[in-house]
Amino acid sequence: MKRKILFCIVIMLLTGIVLAQASSIAEGIVSVTGNYDARVKLRETPRGKGIGQYYTGAHYTADEEKDGWVHVTIGGRSGWMMKSYLKEGDFPAYYAQTGRIAYPEPDGCIGLIDLEGKEHRIPENTFLYVLGTIGDTYVHVEAHLQDNEILYGDCIMEKISWTDNLGHAKIHSDRADLPVNVRADTDIKSASVCKLYPGTVVDLIFDYHNSADGWHRVRNASVSGYVRDDYLDFSSGGEPLLIPQWGMLKQPSAIVFGSSVGEVYQNDPLFILGITGSKKMPLYFCEGRTWVDEQSYETFPFYIQQSFVEESGKGSISTFARVVKNGGTQAYRFDDNGKIVPDNELGLIPEGTEVQILTSLDQDGQRTGWGQYLTEGTVWVSCEIPVGGQSYYGWLISVDDISFDPRLMLPSMWTEG
Repeated sequence: MKRKILFCIVIMLLTGIVLAQASSIAEGIVSVTGNYDARVKLRETPRGKGIGQYYTGAHYTADEEKDGWVHVTIGGRSGWMMKSYLKEGDFPAYYAQTGRIAYPEPDGCIGLIDLEGKEHRIPENTFLYVLGTIGDTYVHVEAHLQDNEILYGDCIMEKISWTDNLGHAKIHSDRADLPVNVRADTDIKSASVCKLYPGTVVDLIFDYHNSADGWHRVRNASVSGYVRDDYLDFSSGGEPLLIPQWGMLKQPSAIVFGSSVGEVYQNDPLFILGITGSKKMPLYFCEGRTWVDEQSYETFPFYIQQSFVEESGKGSISTFARVVKNGGTQAYRFDDNGKIVPDNELGLIPEGTEVQILTSLDQDGQRTGWGQYLTEGTVWVSCEIPVGGQSYYGWLISVDDISFDPRLMLPSMWTEG
């Protein structure tokens, strides 16, 4: 009888120790140092097969600890993780990584497969916390729906981009006419799926590779693959230094591929983002525009045979211009009433000053609707102007007082009316 009582006491003490350990690590976040996309493995058993890899900031709850390993649950998925990668405490949700549904399906949604295998359709404006990656295809997400419902499950990673300063990058090259390879895998010998011209904006997509390897997964419409980090410009803010060259159809219309439209016409805007295809059928990867109203448009991607298109030149177009007026040009600004008036503080911009064109404006200071491209209706250009070691952003100067790449001027058939 005494042995039974002693045995029960020992069991109670051991149970109390285990419960105490569990309660001391009840919740917290994954914490791993390294690049923005560094992750730590969640395993089926300590040192066992991997289930997924989880980002810093992913919230966990814990119920057991054993030999430096902790049994955790993250977004409904359970496994073992090394204790050294866990930070205990009650941390705000903003520590977690966020994602954006960048490539919804035709219904405006993507699929989310919950942990019971049921698929849900979530709309593209759904707020996502991206907890980790599952294999080479899925990301494990926490989806916040508009009715305050929260869903946990897996989404195809190729449809989801990073957000904030990591959401986009621009293709970078030392030469505007030298396109950059987008490769099928993180290997310089891997096949090139497309070559994109400098200045082309790409989405940074979640991926199972680690950017510490020197590669990033990027996507622009149907072009998806890997680019080395030295060919990407991650700077945020400001307008592009290079923008896509335009081309003109050599014939009234042409059949296109890989788009919701099957045909484009000679008076349709056509911007060349890259080159692809084969030796027998070389293709341009292009962007077209459909106007929503006088100031806004929607873009659509397509592929077209190179032989159907006459390039405006070779490579991307610089948005820099130079003041050429003798004695300099007057800087202007908008006053409190929205009128264009001389800026006496900035005064004359010296002849030879290099400025960057930010926006094309008509005589009333209204945007022409073509961003940094110029039209026959362009009278003013909003610029970034360097003066005295400082940059003045958004001041106006007359388009007649500067020299620029002639390709910045778009064909009149695109811009009239």
